[in-house]
Amino acid sequence: MSGPPTALRLGPARLHGSTLLLRLPRYTDFPQWRALRLRDRAFLEPFWHTSPLCWAERHTEKAWVRECLEAATNARTGHRVATVIEIDGRFAGQVEIGNIDDRAKQGEMGIWIDARLGRHGFGGIAAGLILDFAFDALGLERVNAPISPGNAAATSGAVQIGFVREGRMRLHFDVGGARADHDLWSMTRAEIPPKGFTEMWTERTLEHRTPPAPPGRPEDTLPDPVMPDTAMVFGVQARYRAGQAWRAARQLLPARPVTLRLPGHDGVVLRSARPADGPMRAAAVRNAGPVTADGIGSSGTAWLREIALSAAGVRSPAGLLFVLDVAGAYAGTARLFDLDLFDRNARIQLWADPARADDAVRTAAIRALLGYAFDRLGLFRVSTAVAAADTASAAVAADAGLHKEGTMRSYTGLDGHRGDHDLWAITAGGDHRA
Repeated sequence: MSGPPTALRLGPARLHGSTLLLRLPRYTDFPQWRALRLRDRAFLEPFWHTSPLCWAERHTEKAWVRECLEAATNARTGHRVATVIEIDGRFAGQVEIGNIDDRAKQGEMGIWIDARLGRHGFGGIAAGLILDFAFDALGLERVNAPISPGNAAATSGAVQIGFVREGRMRLHFDVGGARADHDLWSMTRAEIPPKGFTEMWTERTLEHRTPPAPPGRPEDTLPDPVMPDTAMVFGVQARYRAGQAWRAARQLLPARPVTLRLPGHDGVVLRSARPADGPMRAAAVRNAGPVTADGIGSSGTAWLREIALSAAGVRSPAGLLFVLDVAGAYAGTARLFDLDLFDRNARIQLWADPARADDAVRTAAIRALLGYAFDRLGLFRVSTAVAAADTASAAVAADAGLHKEGTMRSYTGLDGHRGDHDLWAITAGGDHRA
């Protein structure tokens, strides 16, 4: 029986006489993973995503095998790089770059480490290795790290390695049993240390910290690695592959056409995009350059490709693609996309031809899109990025009920422009109706 590929290895790095490296998870890590997660429950559970299962039920062999399969799949597709932190051959935590967006050149970092080792600099070394990989090998321009304001250890680590706090995202994620605010921290290419993150952290740690006892001291003894039951592994693999096949098949099923009327604006609707919109759209964006403000190339081929990608609806790679239709004519493009893992958060974007849609129409279109997201799809939080210099779009976002939460540095919008973008968001129950 073969497990997930183990080719990805970052490091090794040396600290306090110990060797740390990052690698893909293995099935045999299960006993040590479970032991650490159960022992450190008090440090982890308050900041971990909410589940109807108790903490022990969330850390079974089946759960770990599935995590290994997902890590291997994501490593191949490039959507997420999820690794195990190994110190002197001992499982010591996990660190990842997830939500990788190739177009925007950004990703999101997450980390947890054995509570008895993190205080001695090992967490920073692991973060340094994954950040060096993200910027060098993956070519990212920006790495985010959402952190709960109450997570003092994670906040301190982010500050020490160089993350910058950009704002607070209201009720961003469901953790510890309830929706909670999260601070948005980020690292950009401009902040990469001259010697890289790993070497910078190593030098700083050796200068200011006292070496700890070896990681393998008796009181920290973990179970030996053990291969899970073969029948159970095959069963989880079969269900996982069947789920993958089902999701792939669902992408081939076209979503039902959607039409959203804009109250107070007769003859104006948001509707599902059609191939026939291509010529009218091309005329509307002819002067916008090779990449328009909606992030779709100006050619008819690019338009058809986006429609194909969005055909399966909000869970498709391109999300839901709408046309702003004014009296039967193309007047802009809207998108509801980037649905999160738990189907509760998403992003929206609207571009409108100023010759056909004024700010009142743009505001009404955003409100209609928000109403569909909250009332029909059951989402909880919707956000959008507005270029910091685009005061007109910021005013429209505010009129539609969104609130500014911070400014994202070196962020790449759908139009391909990289620069400061303000983060605007609204949660279910917010004032998004006229």
